[in-house]
Amino acid sequence: MEREQPQRRHHAVVRFGLAMQARVWYNAKIDVWASMIFSVFNVVMNQFFMPFAIREGASNLQVGLLSAAPAIGLIFSPLWASLIERTGKYRLFFIFPNAIGRVLLVFPALFPHPTVYVATAVTFQLLMGIQAPAYASLLPKMYPWDVRGRLMGYVRVAMGALMIPLAYIVGSWSDQSGPSGPLLAASFFGLLSIVLFNTIRLPKTAVQADSKRKQKRSAKETLIEQWSLVKGNRILAVFLLATTFAGFGNMLANPLYQIIQVDELDLTNVQIGLARIAYYLGLLLTYLIAGWMIDRYDIRYTLMVGIGAYAVVPLLYGVWGTYSAVIVGNGIQGMGEAIWDIGILSFIFRLVPGREGVIFGVHLMLFGFRGTLGPLLSAGLSESVALSSLLIIASICGWIGTTLFVLGSRGRMKDDHLEANSST
Repeated sequence: MEREQPQRRHHAVVRFGLAMQARVWYNAKIDVWASMIFSVFNVVMNQFFMPFAIREGASNLQVGLLSAAPAIGLIFSPLWASLIERTGKYRLFFIFPNAIGRVLLVFPALFPHPTVYVATAVTFQLLMGIQAPAYASLLPKMYPWDVRGRLMGYVRVAMGALMIPLAYIVGSWSDQSGPSGPLLAASFFGLLSIVLFNTIRLPKTAVQADSKRKQKRSAKETLIEQWSLVKGNRILAVFLLATTFAGFGNMLANPLYQIIQVDELDLTNVQIGLARIAYYLGLLLTYLIAGWMIDRYDIRYTLMVGIGAYAVVPLLYGVWGTYSAVIVGNGIQGMGEAIWDIGILSFIFRLVPGREGVIFGVHLMLFGFRGTLGPLLSAGLSESVALSSLLIIASICGWIGTTLFVLGSRGRMKDDHLEANSST
């Protein structure tokens, strides 16, 4: 398997205590600025889009569809990963779906109806299912493995720091004048950020000897190879099983969080924004710590914390169920999502270097199934089953996933870590 080439020291610059090529530092700067601009879109789409839809009259089933939308698009990720690997056009499959998807927020801004919100979310996430495996293949070309974790963390810290005041600003803005203004602003800044990101510089890579063979493989052959990679790697199989349980619990609980916040606790958008500040603080702190830990220690210790976080949050909502629980739960959820964001990518990079895109596609497909079933199931049952009971069930799924990951990794930590590092 081809290894990443070491940095050429005579082209190195030192920033934040990290030695890297000038091209890598340029990419990090572009990534930071693009991510900060994207933070407007991120706050509106990921934090307020569902409350906006609920206030426009979305039913519990429609809330379930909104929660399931990110997963629906990812069911087909292995197929897209296969096509991306065969063509090698990582940038193309990343830029265009993102650009089109971010423009879509214009529609609910102009036509504020629950059906429009659902259609926009599903279409957007179908496009995200295309770009996600492309991003997993693009990232190793942007950053070398020895600084990747910290650079990914620093970029997201810059974005998260800006999202803290933005959460309050968007909440206050939408309380005063409705969701149309924030949605239009999100669409504009989202498009601007992807245009800026397109200026990154990728290294010129030599044509691999087996490139023609890869291009001739059918999608079916690639899918078979994807699963053979999983079956031949015990820790990868354990990881996928553990994240399936924990991720299912998280997605089962996800629409219930929004229903509790808006319908049961009757929180204003400003109060929701304040809760999201706790989320961003947890996100920020974890990006810094996790990025530092990923580059220095066995990554599975970090992943254990992230998987366990998804067991704690639904328990807080289900047992406590107050605004204080919302605040604390948001902070812990931010910790978990930061680790799942950069931790899972880094974990896959180390386990299967050179095949990141296709294995990430398998992970995304599994997320697609559990993320579609979970929200639809909880939204459908929410009319007849107590929300606290559903949340405790979601927490149990999270604890099962955490236990599987801990037991599946026990006794193999050191050897697997050294083997993964030597393969990179």
